[in-house]
Amino acid sequence: MRTNSQPRTYEDIIRHSVTSLLMTIGLIIVLTVSVTLTVDQLLRAQNQAQQLSTSLQTTQVSNFKDWLMVNKGSGLNSQNTFVLVKNAKGETTSLLPHTAALAKANTWSVPFTHLVYIKGWGLYFSETLKTSSQTYFLFIGMHVLVGNLHVLIAVLIIAIGLSLLIGLLYVRRLAKRLSAPTIALANAAQQAAATPELTQPELPQPQEPVEVAQLARDFNQLLTAQNGRLERERQFISDASHELRTPIATIRGNIKLIERRGDKHPEVIPESIGFIDQESLRMQHLIENLLHLSRADRATITLQPLDLAELITSVVNHYQPLISQPITLAVPDHPALALGNVDMLHQVLTALLDNAHKYSPADQPIQVTVTQRPGLVSLTVGDNGPGIPKAERAHVFERFYRVDASRSTKIEGNGLGLAIVSQLVKLNEGHITITDNQPHGALFTVTLKDAKEN
Repeated sequence: MRTNSQPRTYEDIIRHSVTSLLMTIGLIIVLTVSVTLTVDQLLRAQNQAQQLSTSLQTTQVSNFKDWLMVNKGSGLNSQNTFVLVKNAKGETTSLLPHTAALAKANTWSVPFTHLVYIKGWGLYFSETLKTSSQTYFLFIGMHVLVGNLHVLIAVLIIAIGLSLLIGLLYVRRLAKRLSAPTIALANAAQQAAATPELTQPELPQPQEPVEVAQLARDFNQLLTAQNGRLERERQFISDASHELRTPIATIRGNIKLIERRGDKHPEVIPESIGFIDQESLRMQHLIENLLHLSRADRATITLQPLDLAELITSVVNHYQPLISQPITLAVPDHPALALGNVDMLHQVLTALLDNAHKYSPADQPIQVTVTQRPGLVSLTVGDNGPGIPKAERAHVFERFYRVDASRSTKIEGNGLGLAIVSQLVKLNEGHITITDNQPHGALFTVTLKDAKEN
C-alpha cells in the first residue's frame, strides 16, 4: 500500500539533489575512465600479440630457448606472457614448465573481446595463431590493467566520499541561507493571519532570492488590497450605523413622546406619527440602497447592444414631470448603439438625475447629452449646482461620502446613490468621470463601449 511521504525541507531537497548529482557524476567518471583504460590496455595487448604472432610464424618456436628469444624481442613481461603449443597430432605442450596447469584450468571468456579469465591465474588477453604444423595459444596477462582499475576505483570512491561530505556541509549552510527569507516571510504571514481583524503590516521583502522577493511583493499587494477592503468595510459599518442611528432615535423619541403626553395632549400624536413615517421611509430608502449595493457587488450580467439615445430619451421624458428644473436633452439623430444592460443603465441615469435635481437651483436647467467617439458612446449629465472640488472627486463614489457635511441634513440622501452608480457602470464595463460645468456645477460622464466596434 502506498503511503504519502512527509513534506521535505529545503535542506532535504537540496541534499538529495546534490547527493544524486555527485553519485551520478562519480559513476560516469568511473565508467568512462575504466572503459578508456580497458580499451587502451586491450589495444596495447592486441598490438603486442600481433608482434608476437609475427615472430612465432617466422621462428616456428618449438622449445624453451627459442621462446625466450622471441619473448625478449617482443618486450613482453615473461612472467605474464605464456604460449601453449598444439602440434598436428593434437598434443598440447607449454614452453614454460610451471604453465603446464594452464591448459587444464577452467576458463571463462568475456563476450565480444579476446579477454578470458583463467581460474587461479587471473585475467588474460587470448590470441590463437595457426601455422602449417602447429597452433599457438597466446596468453598476455592483464594484471597491470586490473591493478590500475583497483587503484582508480579506490581513489574515486575516496574522492566521491569526500565530495559528498563537503557537499552535505555546504548544502546545510546553503539551505539555511535560502530558507531564511522564506521562513521569515512565512512567520510574518502567520502573525498577520492570527489577527485578521486588524490592519495588516507589510511583510518583510528580501532582496534575494528573486523568486522569494517577488512572492513577498505579491503578498504585500494582496495585503494592501485586503487592508483597503477591510478599511472600507469598517467605514461602511460605521457610516451605516450612523445613518441608522438618527432615524431610530427619532422614531423612539416620538414613540416615548406619545406614551408620555398622548393621553393629555392628543395633538402631538399626528405630528409624532408624521416624524415616525418620515424617518421610517428614510430607513427604508437606506436599506434598499444597501441591498442594491450588495446585489451589484455580486452581480454578473451579459452586455447587449442597445440604443443609448432612445433609452435616455425615454427616461428623461418620464422623469421631467417629477422635478421643477427643466431638462435639456441633446442626442444624435441616428441610433447610438452601446454595449450595456438596459435596466442598469436606466438606474444609472435616474440616480444621476436625482443627484442633479438635489444640488441644482430650481430655476437652473439640467443638461443630458449623448455623444459618440470612435469605439465609445458617452452619456453626460450636467447640473448648475455648487460643483465638486477636484480634491473631493476621488471620494464621491465611496459609500456614505458627502461632499459638504454641513449640508448633509439639509439635502436628502445617504451618500449611497453615486456609489451604486459607480458599481453599475463597472458592471457595464464602462467608466465614469467628473468634470467642471460652465459657468458652475458638475458634469458626470459615463463612457460605454460602442456596440458596432465590439
